[in-house]
Amino acid sequence: MIDEPPAETSSVRFFTSAALRPHEEVAGEMVHWLPRWITVEYTGKRPVCGVWQSAKGQRRVCWYARKRGEELVRAHLERYGDEPFWIIDLSTPDGPLTVIECERDGSARALRVWTFDEWHMPVREEERSPDGFVVITREYDCVHTGVVVGLTERRPGLPDVAHERPIRFPVPELAGEPYPCGRTITNDGPRLIEAIAQNQYQGRFYSAYQDGTTWKRGIATIATSRYAWPREIDPIVAFDAQDVAPLVKAGELVPRWRGNYPMFGVVEALPEGRSLDAIVADGPLELAEALSIAVQLAGVARRAHAEGLRLGAFRPELVYLHREETRWALSGVVPRGQAVIDATYSGEGIRVPPVFPCDFSSANDTEGLATLLWYALTGGHPYVAPAELRERRAWDDYGRGRARRQPWTGPPSIGPLLDRVLFESGPSPDFESFVSALVRQQMVLREP
Repeated sequence: MIDEPPAETSSVRFFTSAALRPHEEVAGEMVHWLPRWITVEYTGKRPVCGVWQSAKGQRRVCWYARKRGEELVRAHLERYGDEPFWIIDLSTPDGPLTVIECERDGSARALRVWTFDEWHMPVREEERSPDGFVVITREYDCVHTGVVVGLTERRPGLPDVAHERPIRFPVPELAGEPYPCGRTITNDGPRLIEAIAQNQYQGRFYSAYQDGTTWKRGIATIATSRYAWPREIDPIVAFDAQDVAPLVKAGELVPRWRGNYPMFGVVEALPEGRSLDAIVADGPLELAEALSIAVQLAGVARRAHAEGLRLGAFRPELVYLHREETRWALSGVVPRGQAVIDATYSGEGIRVPPVFPCDFSSANDTEGLATLLWYALTGGHPYVAPAELRERRAWDDYGRGRARRQPWTGPPSIGPLLDRVLFESGPSPDFESFVSALVRQQMVLREP
């Protein structure tokens, strides 16, 4: 009796794009945190079919083969009915990627050949007729941050057509994750999975890391440095106290960008609840809960001051709150990332998206806490830049010098105090005096 070879086993794997590059594979436990992903069925080591989808509800059925065939079309109709689909040829993993875009009946709608750069950004698209002739070529100028800054279209026998920005990002189904392209903090460290705010010099991201056998979410902050990790970062990175998010990892972003300057960063555990930024987007806080949060934040700052440090994290995207009965209460602060930005790159980078036309990087914690309280109570900032400064890469003395003072629109009782701290000439009130004034405001509100 001759033993028959065992049948190939089937499995399901998860990736961040339908190109299935090795660095894009992720654990299934983190898929629901991703902005887009694909669930792929394998037979042995061979991908057969996958469903790409995004958190915004987009969807694409992808079959992996070199050509269309009746058997493939029948399999698609049996499984997905009249849904259009793609056929992706992975036979040249290090070269261009060929995609046949099919109608629901399997007829070819378009054949495209995609070329990617070293950061897996799409840089060239050849749209071909069913018989293989090039109909149009599109060349994209993509920077490593995933931003398309140029598009040129070429048709045989016609002049080139250059398109102006903004240009829609091409083929998200196949592109490497737009910046950071599967990067991690240190080798095999936490993975950056979705941008919160970024530009080409610095950024803040959601990250995923393993705590034992459990996957958890964190907040990663990175910034460009001309030198090695600056020693002045170490004390604030080591700072740990009540209401401070635990440190997960600190170090260089890898693989390193091809530029001369490395990026360094930290990952901090994601506190429970929502950021103050997200909460205020739904409407300003009530005075009592805003004062309560400010006093709790002051307690965190006091612990930093006792160690000779400035907290420097009074920013709406770094303060997290949770519901406590009927009010918001502090659940944690994420302070270390801002220290990395302050020490490795001069100036507060623009937040993309959204752009803050204002500066939260205060030089001292008194002004920082007052600015945050202003924001919590009004949804705005005490100083706002002219519209033409929105595209500047960072806040600097020029930007601050042109910022316009905004009128107070919050509760009248707290306005004069914030006015004294933020606008009056002369020395600003010291931190303890300001916090004492906030506590007195709380006591007045509690009086019958």
